[in-house]
Amino acid sequence: MATSSEENRSVATLKVVRLGIAVVLCILVYSGLWYGAAGALRDKLTAVLSGANPAAITAECDDMQVGGFPFRVGVTCSRLSVDDHFHGLSASFGAFRSAAQVYAPGHVVWELDSPGQVRSALGFSLALEWQALRSSLNAGLSGLDRTSLEATGLQVLLTTLVDGATIETTAPHAEAHLRRSGEDLDIALLSRDAVVSVRGQTSLLPPVSSSLDMTLVGKAKYLELKGDRGEGLYGSEGEIRRLVADMGGGRVVTISGPISVGDDGMLSGRLRFEIEGIAAWRDTLNAAFPEEKDSIDSAANVLKALFGGQDKGGADLRLTNGVVSLGIIPIGVLPPL
Repeated sequence: MATSSEENRSVATLKVVRLGIAVVLCILVYSGLWYGAAGALRDKLTAVLSGANPAAITAECDDMQVGGFPFRVGVTCSRLSVDDHFHGLSASFGAFRSAAQVYAPGHVVWELDSPGQVRSALGFSLALEWQALRSSLNAGLSGLDRTSLEATGLQVLLTTLVDGATIETTAPHAEAHLRRSGEDLDIALLSRDAVVSVRGQTSLLPPVSSSLDMTLVGKAKYLELKGDRGEGLYGSEGEIRRLVADMGGGRVVTISGPISVGDDGMLSGRLRFEIEGIAAWRDTLNAAFPEEKDSIDSAANVLKALFGGQDKGGADLRLTNGVVSLGIIPIGVLPPL
């Protein structure tokens, strides 16, 4: 009996040893794979940041580190800077952090620290600050499928280099979402209580909340930074499902319909325009732009007459190479993009 008991203990001990060895080997193999993948990621990022990307954009990731072992893979930088020489744009930001779970490497979350600066050869610069800026992206075998960006406590200063004028925009919350839909690109934008003013002056208009839901035909390639160099939105077309601007107090404007941008940047399309609170809009605009009071009052009277004396209503607008018409009557001209 003693011999049988000792043999059982020996067999059990051998199984435990084998299990321990197997666990150690698995850990060693996993560690080797993780560090190999991290090294490959570093090499790939170095190539991409050096301009080996469809847009030939270069970037610098200061003090770049690849970490997150054992269950994540992430990249950190103490400072991030980007240069697009073709479009004459350069930008610099604070620290950058990203992470992806090893079991879902196509889902990446990242965040960027304030402040940010963007400079353009077209003669303007942007200074940006935010409390938090976070994003996520999902990529599949065919490339990037969707990405989202969320900012809180956002402040943007737009300065024109010609006269030094500075426009300040603040928003406690803003979001942007892009999604591939076949060859098309779905876009959703949202901002809450945004305030626009000339820096150092009181805002002329109350805070406005706005949202945009639209599709650009054939522009899913922009998720991969692809496309003819310099094409931008020129020669494109799309559908505005819903564009809303809400200033509170019943002041709401909604626009929807197909729209296109010509090769010269002029807009064309057929849009449905709906407005609520015509009297409130009139009073707000008169207070902000008293020198335009006669024109604003006339426009409000025309809208009320068009809507049968109601304080709200809708109309179909036609855009033809930038000329805005209500029926057959031209009512304004939009500048090119």
